[in-house]
Amino acid sequence: MSDNFLNNENALLQQIASGDEQAFGVFFSYYYPQLFSLVHRFTLHDEDVREALQETFLQVWLQRDELTEIREMRGWLLRIATRQCRAILRKNLLMLRSEHKAYEDVFTAEQSTVPAEPTTVAEIMRLVRDAVQQMPDQRRRIYQLSREEGLKPSEIAARLSLSVSTVKNTLVTALKQIRQHLANAGYPLPWLLLYWMFSSRM
Repeated sequence: MSDNFLNNENALLQQIASGDEQAFGVFFSYYYPQLFSLVHRFTLHDEDVREALQETFLQVWLQRDELTEIREMRGWLLRIATRQCRAILRKNLLMLRSEHKAYEDVFTAEQSTVPAEPTTVAEIMRLVRDAVQQMPDQRRRIYQLSREEGLKPSEIAARLSLSVSTVKNTLVTALKQIRQHLANAGYPLPWLLLYWMFSSRM
């Protein structure tokens, strides 16, 4: 896949710039494993690495109009992922220090160094929360058990006395509702990115 990808990368980037989700999926599948192995040098937990890459590929999609102008894609992606990893490390450090009152002065001094979350990312997260609140009670409960409590479909089914297929279908419907809500607000995220961001336990 590597040689073929590199030979057609410019055409692929043009497709992504025009909003082609399938092309984005190819791009994602090619670069995600590379970035995942590289950012592990920050000694982050896998969950933190996934969070950093989630932010990275979200930024890629939001900046897709500019992709054809980037000359060294792997380096550009790594810079974005590196910034995200450093932000997570600072956030984790601040959280640790906040638990120890003896370091309160240090915590206060360093808190200002944490970069603000990009407006677009913060807005998308807010819209997702809005979409979840608008869901019917059972759909919202199933989504929250999956996303916020980390339960598997079988565990949710057992807790709510439902079939596993009902739980899985409900989660798919929940994602579709979130996607439509984001699209209505001007953020038409590709299905692959949305699925990866909000349904990793399905």
